[in-house]
Amino acid sequence: MDSEFKELFISAKNKIIQYRNSHIKVISHIDADGISAAAIMSLALDRMGISHEVHFTPLDGIPSSELGDLTIFLDMGSGQIDYLMAEHEDKDIIIIDHHQGDYPKSPFLEVNPNKFGYSGSEEVSGSGLSYLLSLELDNNNKDLSSIAIVGAVGDMQGSWGGLKGLNRDILLDSIERGLVKAQEDLLLYGRSTRPIYKSLQYFSDPPIPGITGSDSNAMALLNSLGIPCYEDDWRTVSDMTSDEKKKLATEIIRKTIMAVPQEYVCYIPQMIMGESYSLLKEEERSPLRDAAEFATCLNACGKNGRPEVGYYVCKGNRGIYFDIMLGLLRKHRQNIARSINIVESRGIIVKDKFQYFDGSGINDTIIGTVASLVLGNQDTDPFLPIVAFTNMVNDPNIYKISARCSKLLVLKGLNLGKEIKKSAESVGGKGGGHPPACGAYVPIDKLTEFLNIFEENVATCI
Repeated sequence: MDSEFKELFISAKNKIIQYRNSHIKVISHIDADGISAAAIMSLALDRMGISHEVHFTPLDGIPSSELGDLTIFLDMGSGQIDYLMAEHEDKDIIIIDHHQGDYPKSPFLEVNPNKFGYSGSEEVSGSGLSYLLSLELDNNNKDLSSIAIVGAVGDMQGSWGGLKGLNRDILLDSIERGLVKAQEDLLLYGRSTRPIYKSLQYFSDPPIPGITGSDSNAMALLNSLGIPCYEDDWRTVSDMTSDEKKKLATEIIRKTIMAVPQEYVCYIPQMIMGESYSLLKEEERSPLRDAAEFATCLNACGKNGRPEVGYYVCKGNRGIYFDIMLGLLRKHRQNIARSINIVESRGIIVKDKFQYFDGSGINDTIIGTVASLVLGNQDTDPFLPIVAFTNMVNDPNIYKISARCSKLLVLKGLNLGKEIKKSAESVGGKGGGHPPACGAYVPIDKLTEFLNIFEENVATCI
């Protein structure tokens, strides 16, 4: 680790110890990475006997959040420093964030990897930074590494063939402690819980011609390859043999490269096969066994207004909170299904360099998830970014914007987070995020102008 970066963790530790007998408040984001980050920090403080309060909020909820004597922002803060300086310049604040920011000079202690040459989109997430701080507090906290892996995967940092950079170091801690198994695998979601054909049916980045969206065609493909779908129970990807996985991967790659533009062909294999992460202390068919599915459970909690449920599960409470989590996961999927029906009834507007849909009526907490899923539908162009907008519940004059794109476009060089930030700021809004997934807040009367500017900016990249 860079020595200057390391010094920031030491300073953060000293600040926490300085305030150990005062009111320490942890404020974290409501997504899987933020929930994981909060659980890690809370467990580390618990072990030191340091009393603290934990609060979760979406980004637009920061202004209404009360601070402590010492406030630790997790997975947020770098993009909100101007506000924090204007309203809380006299407060002691630690910012632990991996998102890109403008990094103005401030009185706060800001721990952000992007300032030291580490990619906050690929090499370390908010939960990873929280874990690194927990090690500075006590090197015996390596057993918290598996929670950081869930956060990193939930932040799509394992989507490029495998975890790397500081994430890789954290993964090695997990493997060394016997907490996580990393293995070369098919990159199909639902490895531990979904029937193989369902995982195939819903694979959409890139879409598999004739297979994506069709359960019958997915089953037919498996049958043609001699891969049983059912043996006493529906088989999952985790039940497949290595030979079966290689056979299926070869066929998916063959079908896919025939349908993508030539410029993307070289990227296809790494999008079909990559590294998967299993949490070895979880039950084999539990939704918490696979890091990606665990992250989905956490997102379901956050997007349904119950991030504390995922937080307690991460901290080890597998009683009532686990049952509540499963209920929230069902509700989350129902909300997404209803939202996709809304989008399908309205249609997608496809332009030269991007496509968009009106998501009015869809909850702003899931509009990004809906955009990701819609991108794989037959009515969309998988090789163009997709933008969705919906009204904010707490501010009817603002649109919440979400943008998503295929990883193929990111591999080609598109950084949606950078482009949406520029576009939103040009119309008096705010935005940011990661290369394949990002968001913005834009005044309603500036929507058309924003979309036009966004298309112009994206056009220079693809």
